[in-house]
Amino acid sequence: MKKANRIRLICALAAVLCCMAYGGGYYFGVQQPKEEEHTQFLTLEEPEEEEEDPKETAQSTAQPVSYEFVLCEEEGYVIVYYADRETVYDTTDIRLEDLPANLQQEIREGKEMGSQQELYNFLESYSS
Repeated sequence: MKKANRIRLICALAAVLCCMAYGGGYYFGVQQPKEEEHTQFLTLEEPEEEEEDPKETAQSTAQPVSYEFVLCEEEGYVIVYYADRETVYDTTDIRLEDLPANLQQEIREGKEMGSQQELYNFLESYSS
């Protein structure tokens, strides 16, 4: 009888230790990083204010470029430039006169393409 009670006691202690180990692992593995993230937001220091340069202020208020490529016309053909409008990304064999009139006007003004996928879809649609 004493032997059966010892086995029950050992099993009960083992179960309690397993639960504690699982709970501790959960706390240190999942809960603690969330608390650290929370304290990071609380302990951020505000930057010291410095005298602003008007040139820097004008640059910081400018809208960021929301496109990657620009379609332009050169010698009657569509040319693809990077967003800087100076570096050629690709030359095409698409003649401007073969495109619809409204699209021709957009390309003359610099048609902006938001992504490479959008550019490839355009080129696929209008290439021969």
